[in-house]
Amino acid sequence: MAWRAAMGPTIQELRILLNPSATQSTGVTSFINNQYTFIKALNPSMPFLVRESSDSSHAPVIYARYAFGEERSRDVSNMSEKEVTEAVKGLLADGTTLPGIGFLPIIDGSPKDII
Repeated sequence: MAWRAAMGPTIQELRILLNPSATQSTGVTSFINNQYTFIKALNPSMPFLVRESSDSSHAPVIYARYAFGEERSRDVSNMSEKEVTEAVKGLLADGTTLPGIGFLPIIDGSPKDII
């Protein structure tokens, strides 16, 4: 459960695109119904967007946006809620390997030649 709290510092935005009436979206719909409240409560400043499509052929996709505009996505068609959770955890793991994620180094801004 700690993975939910770790999302905020790593992922700047989580976006889910799906057609809620499509059978291929049942797992991701279940994930939203059961996990959205917890994730949002632990990461109140992180945008967690759910966008619905009326196109029945549209496959459900989860996008994660990281620092410096980097984005990654996962197709979650025909996945169970548990598999969707693992896909989100995978996006979180991807974000921890990107450069610029986490704490920025402290840069000494004072000129060296002025004493």
